[in-house]
Amino acid sequence: MRLIVENRFALFGLVGLALAALFGVAFVVRPVTAELGVTEPDTVRPDHAVRVCPAPHGPGEATVAAFAPRVGRDDEGRLWAETVPAAPEDGEEERAEAGVPVGEEPTEPGRVWRADTAEAADPLVIRAQGSLASGLDAAQITLSDDSATEVRCAEPSIGTWFALPGGDDEDGGGLDSLTVHLTNPEESRATVSVDVYTEGGPSYSPESRGISLPAGESTVLELTALVQSTGAVGVHVRTSTGRVAASLLAEHDSGSGDWVPPTAAPAKEHVIPGVPGGDGRRRLLVAAPGDDPVEVRVHTVSSASEDGEETEEPAQEDGRGTGTAEDPTVLNVPPAASAWLTLESVLGGEAGTVVVESDAPVVAGVAVEAVDGEGEVVETAYTSAVPPLRFPLDTTAILPDVPEGADTHVLLGAVGADVTLVATPIGVDGTQGDAVRVEVPAGTTMAFGAGEEGWRAPSGTDSQGGHTVRLELLEGSAPVYVARVLHDGEALSVLPVRPAPVRIALPVVRDSMVGVVP
Repeated sequence: MRLIVENRFALFGLVGLALAALFGVAFVVRPVTAELGVTEPDTVRPDHAVRVCPAPHGPGEATVAAFAPRVGRDDEGRLWAETVPAAPEDGEEERAEAGVPVGEEPTEPGRVWRADTAEAADPLVIRAQGSLASGLDAAQITLSDDSATEVRCAEPSIGTWFALPGGDDEDGGGLDSLTVHLTNPEESRATVSVDVYTEGGPSYSPESRGISLPAGESTVLELTALVQSTGAVGVHVRTSTGRVAASLLAEHDSGSGDWVPPTAAPAKEHVIPGVPGGDGRRRLLVAAPGDDPVEVRVHTVSSASEDGEETEEPAQEDGRGTGTAEDPTVLNVPPAASAWLTLESVLGGEAGTVVVESDAPVVAGVAVEAVDGEGEVVETAYTSAVPPLRFPLDTTAILPDVPEGADTHVLLGAVGADVTLVATPIGVDGTQGDAVRVEVPAGTTMAFGAGEEGWRAPSGTDSQGGHTVRLELLEGSAPVYVARVLHDGEALSVLPVRPAPVRIALPVVRDSMVGVVP
């Protein structure tokens, strides 16, 4: 053995022998497992899903709803929910009871699962198996007399991004508090770090690094001190071991608070749906995590005018462009930092979809202010970049809960070509209402919602508190970007809608290093 260690040529020989043995084993087993391996692209129905809903924020009626569409006649599965208590603080020997069941357990898809969480003090983890995991989506809505908050129940991940305004704002839209809510629903410990990108560069503290989160526990991390002196913030929650579900809560000087939806990972192209029309500021927030400055080009796709053509975009006062695809507005972002620009003059009070293109990867989101009759900010809502509904797999999306009495509509952004989709309301008991066909002209953003000119709740569902809506793209349609807007008086909430596919793609892995070396 000593001769082998001291002889470098012998070591090279051992390495070569090991590689030959590895590839030899792969070659030998290939005929045996050929029918089991993936030799071409294929799809599969998910049979396990996990979603985590944070503890509700603020007073009011809080409800979690989940829905998985029925695909086959003999679909069976299971869905159950349980609490995830906070990790004990230093010196504490006890914590809240873990795994407390919440709500009933449905055994078949096509019915709305709903639970009252108004009194909940801990996050809720929803687990689904079998057919109830296929196409599952879940969200939590909290409504009161003067506020509305909605948050999509998050999937555990190794990385989650957010973009939002900072605390440096004298007009009532600045942050009063920013907290990230972390939940570990897995069976192993997770180690989490949080990166914050401000206009001046990275901002961090010892408390935001190497957070140890045991299995089945949750915690809340305060970020307020890291973002007080900036106008724009990018937040990256990442794990070095395990996975966590992350939700970000922003509370403002105006007294309002809302959940910030996760945005797409850094990329050179983003589309942000769901910027509602009306008064109040609309701000685009961009963060560049790389080491080089980034030029960002921004244009909007706004509501159609009466003649079906795009509304004319007014020129920016600073001459940086009109905000159209042919003449985009330009935003320069420093390296490892963030920046923002206003969209009011570009949108002109119309609802719109924001398209972001850059010469290096960035993350992006939009903050929307709701104002009262005197122009005072009453609430700030957020929307973010999400993938579109598109063929072949991502053709379905779910609005898990359309609450009774609130004004609900979706904003549909047809960025490229004409879009055609169908909206089907579904009652709590699975009763389907009339499907409604929607056509969105290319280059426009269309509002479509509940009511006489949109979909109608199935008969008898109002007394049960609301209903679900399934959106399905029709054959031949171009991709469409979707967000749900919820109004309740002056209260405003925006939730970008992600696809909820009933089948997911399997990659080709045979005859490649990926199929041999992990």
